[in-house]
Amino acid sequence: MRKELFESSANSCKHFSGLTGAHTMVLDLSDEPKIINFGFPNDFCSGCLYEKRDELRTHSYGVSEAYRWGGKYIYYCPLGFVFVTSSLSATNGKLLGGIVIGPVIMGNLQDTIEELAYPSMHAALCKLPILDTAQVRHLSEILSIVTSAIAGSPHSELGKVVREQERLLNTIYDVRKEYDNKDNGHQYPIEIESKLCALIVNGDQEGSQKLLNELLGHIFFYSVFDLDEIKARTLELIAVLSRAAINAGANTGETFRFSTSVIRGIERFDNINQISLWLSGILHRFVSSTFDYIKIKHSDAVYKVMEHIKNHYTEKLSLDELGQLVFLSNSYLSSIFKKETGTSISVYITKVRVGKSKAYLSGTGLSISEIAQLCGFGDQSYFTRVFKKQTGVSPKKYRDSLIKTTE
Repeated sequence: MRKELFESSANSCKHFSGLTGAHTMVLDLSDEPKIINFGFPNDFCSGCLYEKRDELRTHSYGVSEAYRWGGKYIYYCPLGFVFVTSSLSATNGKLLGGIVIGPVIMGNLQDTIEELAYPSMHAALCKLPILDTAQVRHLSEILSIVTSAIAGSPHSELGKVVREQERLLNTIYDVRKEYDNKDNGHQYPIEIESKLCALIVNGDQEGSQKLLNELLGHIFFYSVFDLDEIKARTLELIAVLSRAAINAGANTGETFRFSTSVIRGIERFDNINQISLWLSGILHRFVSSTFDYIKIKHSDAVYKVMEHIKNHYTEKLSLDELGQLVFLSNSYLSSIFKKETGTSISVYITKVRVGKSKAYLSGTGLSISEIAQLCGFGDQSYFTRVFKKQTGVSPKKYRDSLIKTTE
């Protein structure tokens, strides 16, 4: 990371830390990736007991997602704590790193304490700053403005395109030599498409990118650099890659929307140089969307769903709504939620609602029927049935037992 960029980032970190009470850090991805800490000591993360803790990987994911999505991103660590980040790019668009703020608690402190599986971390947890959802979003917006000013240019994905363009040109040169050594009967290597799909599904990112560049070289030379034929072959390849990416775990809706934008955008190019530069970025996006920090991304999606449930437990919640929230199919979201939390989404919703109803039963004079409505159960009989199944007693007996305890 350039010295002046680092110094400006360090100064901004101290101000953000003073304003929010949160720890701040700079993630340097320019040479050897590393985290440089600023502001208040990060005692919470340094004392984290999660056995698979990997701060660099977690925050690299966050910064990379910010780079992909316009310079800012809000994400959860595997334990469910919130971080806000914004990427830092060079003037040519190359990703250099980012500023990260967190961890912070977004929402209710008591809920967070109850859900943390490590009691010995509770004391450190209580020292973390607590922000509501709106405050976290405001912080994200301001941080994005600051990092853009530090870099001296708007947030961009140009860096990905530049890096892949160089690799693509080298590969095209190698493919050209292969075509020069064969007669005009050379056939388009359809088998490479099958190998590419297999590599994507098996999680081989480096091999996939290398084979993808080789395939683009074949498209150019097999089409004899005819622009219309290159476009047609490219659209066929996009369809193949879309299916492979979805099979490997990429988001279906996002992939289809991206494919649609590719189809609409490809027609605007009128020369080989333009389309080759564009293609290297487009196809790299497909590969990276499949491989980039999938495990952390799943944890992030699960905690977003959990936070939504806690904020909207009074409403009717559907799997369709939750899947759209994190851009995952219903079946895939259900699968990763169960894997991450050990429980199904429906059971978690019930757990949250029962927990909220206990607070109403112990702290208010509301009727059982009113509490049922406030906690999203709909009617009293259903509430009573679910509450008794979860706790072993009816809501009335639960309330009565609390009254006797206080007498």
